[in-house]
Amino acid sequence: MQLSKAHLGSTTLSSASHNVLKLSLFLLGLVLAGCPSEAFMEKPQFKSYLVELIGTREGWPQNMTEDEQRIMSEHFHYLQELTLKGKVQMAGPVFGQFGMIVLKVSGEEEARQIMDVEPSVVQGVHTYKLYEMVNSLMASHVFPKRYPEQQSDRELVKEVTVKCSLADAWRRWTTNDGAHTFFSANTNIDLRPGGPYEIYFNMDAPYGERGSEDCKILSYLQQRMLSFEWNAPPQFDLLRYVKTRVVLTFEPVGDDSTKVTLHHVGWGADPAWDEIYDYFDRAWDFVMDNFEKAIAEKN
Repeated sequence: MQLSKAHLGSTTLSSASHNVLKLSLFLLGLVLAGCPSEAFMEKPQFKSYLVELIGTREGWPQNMTEDEQRIMSEHFHYLQELTLKGKVQMAGPVFGQFGMIVLKVSGEEEARQIMDVEPSVVQGVHTYKLYEMVNSLMASHVFPKRYPEQQSDRELVKEVTVKCSLADAWRRWTTNDGAHTFFSANTNIDLRPGGPYEIYFNMDAPYGERGSEDCKILSYLQQRMLSFEWNAPPQFDLLRYVKTRVVLTFEPVGDDSTKVTLHHVGWGADPAWDEIYDYFDRAWDFVMDNFEKAIAEKN
């Protein structure tokens, strides 16, 4: 069973109650996860489309009116948001000719849905043509807004000592089979710099809203340290697409135990991040408790 906002019904809950319910969606995804689903086994397939934006009047864009400048500002912010979500790979003017957008989407239907509500198209500044393409080569690029522009110094720290070997603790955080024992039954972990660290909590949701999609492994020291990106749940809107960082350290304790310390850092300085920080202050407690229980059950 998976819960969604729709299951909450129409209520008049207090803000505090809403926050508890939001957290419960994350926690229930951990507790109620079953066997890996078919949706996970088949990795989503994406297609690339080249969009040609064509001006609708003579002299465009050299002599834009004030109203057209406003529309193009809306056009820019719309594409910027889609870039943050990973839907736009490239966009810009081909001077004196046309505008160009490269989309990474599920198919032509989604590409047209995006373009049919694009502000410059809706308001008559542009029409567009759509071409399916094969993106054979692409240089690696990190979008500047992938991480908070202004970061605070605060650090969320959780620690647990478990009765297991260092190798076993490491395996549970760095492999799919290991993560299935305490994190979720549906994961995509590939231990390499730049490899995915994706934990799916709600397989009934569309890809992109299941969990930590698009989070990547940043670095690791074998059986000593693991660092990966992390994101907020879907209810946090655009801040979901801005990544924070998790650093795990592993330390042997005596002959038969291991201390695992989690540092969650990279928080935005804006007050809008406070609710996300509080959310994970509770959520990581649950994850670490789940980890500890999985070890205890084995023993």
